[in-house]
Amino acid sequence: MGFRAAVVQMNSVLCEVDANLAKVATLVRGAAAMGAKLVLVPETFTTGYDVGDRLPQVADTIPGRTTDAVGRLAREHGVYFYGSFIEKDGRRYHNTAVLVDPKGEILAAYRKVHLFAAEKRMFTPGDRPAVVDTELGTLGLTICMDLLFPEYIRGLVLAGAEYILNTTDWLRWGPIDRWGWCHAQPRALAVVRALENTVGLAMACQWGQEGEYVKFGHSCIVSPSGRILAGVEEGEGVAVHELSLDGIEEWRRIATYLADRADHLALYRKLLDL
Repeated sequence: MGFRAAVVQMNSVLCEVDANLAKVATLVRGAAAMGAKLVLVPETFTTGYDVGDRLPQVADTIPGRTTDAVGRLAREHGVYFYGSFIEKDGRRYHNTAVLVDPKGEILAAYRKVHLFAAEKRMFTPGDRPAVVDTELGTLGLTICMDLLFPEYIRGLVLAGAEYILNTTDWLRWGPIDRWGWCHAQPRALAVVRALENTVGLAMACQWGQEGEYVKFGHSCIVSPSGRILAGVEEGEGVAVHELSLDGIEEWRRIATYLADRADHLALYRKLLDL
């Protein structure tokens, strides 16, 4: 029970949709050649992050050009594909990730729920979680900041998610530099979210410079015990590793976090005012 997962790390060039789609095609091809059955690419992979007033020009519909392109890729290489781009829906824009199956069909479109500060000026947040059954297992779909909300990830797991997928673009710039924000914190988030929920996790990150922003990479694949199995630190590239729940029941008899929470639900409800 398991599959080979790939996390793609890339530097999406701001608003260069053609070039970014071409780069994704090359990286997905490489991941598939290494035996990957699921390929994650970073957040806003077609455009980069800080698109500013070019938002209407670079946003895409679902279905549309982007989903057509990744659908062909998934079908050509026989892989599941997951990554986010800027979606236009009428007069609204969303940071939306799509999960595409090996037939090239869209299984789910997940609109990012937890928006970062600057994103709130660009995007409308989503209001629905996404937990998707596939032949690989049950996948909980997330984007970037979602990992900072442990109750949200726990909710996806309680809803049946066996693996958490995170397409992301962890950034640093000016004011947050002095707080020591760097790749170490997102890597720690990936490890802890996997460990505390005893699920597999894969996180694909942007890397490089985008205007005043530094995209600091450190994509990773994490086991249900919180062990980093593989990753890409700096630069563009692909990491591939088996992601499996083999032996998970034995591990959960030791790491009893999910079961133990049931003993304290009344206390949690009081603390959280539920």
